[in-house]
Amino acid sequence: MAQLTRTSAQQIRALSAPLIDRNPDIAFTGGKFLCLQGVGHIARQIRIYDRPSRGYFTLEWRLTELYIRGDKFDFGGYGRSIGMIGRSRQFMPAGEDGVWDWDDPTIAGNFVDQIETKVLPLLRSLDTIEKILTFILSQEMLGYSFSKDHIWMCLTNAALGELAIARKHWDLITPSFRERYEKQNAIAGEPISDYFRSWVAVGDALQAGDRMALAKLLWENERTEADRFKLGRHWQPTAFPFQKAAIALTITGGPDQQ
Repeated sequence: MAQLTRTSAQQIRALSAPLIDRNPDIAFTGGKFLCLQGVGHIARQIRIYDRPSRGYFTLEWRLTELYIRGDKFDFGGYGRSIGMIGRSRQFMPAGEDGVWDWDDPTIAGNFVDQIETKVLPLLRSLDTIEKILTFILSQEMLGYSFSKDHIWMCLTNAALGELAIARKHWDLITPSFRERYEKQNAIAGEPISDYFRSWVAVGDALQAGDRMALAKLLWENERTEADRFKLGRHWQPTAFPFQKAAIALTITGGPDQQ
């Protein structure tokens, strides 16, 4: 009788089961991702990237800004704050370099230990969009700077309600987007992609200062990205900081009531 071989998803699900049993706020979302539940504007994820032909996987945590829509060729989206997680010394077999080899019987215990001690305390502490963005901007990645990424900064400032700053970044990227949009629009019978349509709509809302329209567009982005990362049943639209501020002003009888 032929021996059944597990798929990558089955291996990852089996590896993650003890971790999920011990931590009910973690969910397996399919494929190679786990996520911390309570998914709003930014998903707090753990990625187990299987390399079956090489017999090992890599492990990382990542913060995924769902309000930034990626195009169909860019599953990962724009800037991601990512941290690689290696083996811990007490679990590494003698003479090994700490790679997560599937045939190593110690990886199951080490996986739970590393996630619980190195990853979950960080991800659980980042429980608001403001905390997450402060953390992201404090990180420097080799060859990449979030503060110099005008697409990331435009949508992030928009999400925070800093529309004047968002418009400055939009002005820097709009010539490229407009040119690509016009070219696609000029092709007879070729529908405009949702990616370009969304970006043009965001730019229009920014220029008009229409916060409600902007919130709806960012929520649409979040729903699209949540579906791509199989987070649909865990994601829910939550108020952006500028909406919370408006609610607070209304309750206290601030300027919005005048």
